[in-house]
Amino acid sequence: MSKLLTGSVKGRLFWLTLPTIAGTFAMMVFNLTDTLFVSRLGTEELAAMGFTFPVIMIVGSLAIGFSTGSASIISRALGAGQRALARRTVSDGLALTILGTLVVSLLGLLTVKPLFSMLGAEGRVLDLVSSYMQVWYFGAVFAILPPVSDGCLRAAGDMLRPVMVMIVCAIFNVALDPILIFGWGPIPAFGIQGAAIATVIARALGAGASLLILHHRYQLIDWQWPRLRALLRSWKSIIMLGVPAALNQALAPVAQGYYIRLAASYGGVQAVAAMATGTRIESIVFMVSMSYSMAIVPFVGHNYGASAHDRVLETRRISNRFAFIYAALTLALLLPSARWISGWFSEDPVVVHLSVTYLLFAVLGHAGLHISNWSSQLLNVMGRPRPVLLISLTRVFLFVMPLSFIGIYCFGFPGLVGGLALANMLGGGLAFYMTRQLYP
Repeated sequence: MSKLLTGSVKGRLFWLTLPTIAGTFAMMVFNLTDTLFVSRLGTEELAAMGFTFPVIMIVGSLAIGFSTGSASIISRALGAGQRALARRTVSDGLALTILGTLVVSLLGLLTVKPLFSMLGAEGRVLDLVSSYMQVWYFGAVFAILPPVSDGCLRAAGDMLRPVMVMIVCAIFNVALDPILIFGWGPIPAFGIQGAAIATVIARALGAGASLLILHHRYQLIDWQWPRLRALLRSWKSIIMLGVPAALNQALAPVAQGYYIRLAASYGGVQAVAAMATGTRIESIVFMVSMSYSMAIVPFVGHNYGASAHDRVLETRRISNRFAFIYAALTLALLLPSARWISGWFSEDPVVVHLSVTYLLFAVLGHAGLHISNWSSQLLNVMGRPRPVLLISLTRVFLFVMPLSFIGIYCFGFPGLVGGLALANMLGGGLAFYMTRQLYP
């Protein structure tokens, strides 16, 4: 019997979330290290990094989709005592991830300059973006595989070992970034391209470690080649659950790319650099939110698989209250520190000012964003992908895009971010209503 089926719901969620915070922090350090070192190269390099974020997040949404689809099936199977199904799903999910990433990488390599030109990159900034993304696409399999293998581990209830893997990845990235970006001894300076090389190497090490743990510790990889019909049926199940999660993840950078384009039209390179800085800092305060979202998967999956519906309902109620508490604490932390932290990434006073504006306006919509993300995660784990899809599409296309456009047209940059915050609150309201209707 799974230990997640007994004990206090709050207590279990807390102890599932706590170790994951360290891993999430390690990944934040991973990403922030790239931005910090690249920012030392200049504003154009920092702006180039800003242009890459949405596209990398969209490609990374593949990992989120495959991970969520696999983890939903694995956690419910383990909760119901169906270990053979869990092992088969792990193997099929990893194979699907590799195949899907190779296809996307090939398409990405063929469309680097047209895509980023459409997003607003031009001149030297476009050349810098191209040099970074070419390396990243070549190593995308290694960048995408760790979240999927780690998600399989978490679905089994192991929150500690994925954290250890993420910490090791972050350490290697911190060590490699300055060497490859600025050069050291016989190693030449690769500039912004060095950050991409460091990322690929560190992620490859993480992927190898996670796969070894899955195989040796849990015996959750089924090495037998399945029949084609069984494989396709398994992939269909993963994709049906993973597409809404992937789309939810992909729509965030689509929206980000849209309002970065709006910001570029308003304030040029400085506004884009400020958005890059602001979103990176925002990712720091989302550490607990992301960790809690990961904790929902094994807890809800095991309990739903075992038909412990009262514990799933209590998870939903706890999550909605926690969203407002966490958003209030974030605002209290950012009010005195936003300018100081923004100064870590840029010495340009305009970039710092716009970054602070972004942070203090965006946080007003964080409660809605948390509710939307956590409700979607809960529904996905329960095997309810359609409402997740509706929540995601409505939030981005009916709320975020129109309101951010109206905001920048009427009030400039503050209006852009204010529109974004209002859109996130409306999206959270929709997610709360739909989840309560489906699972009262």
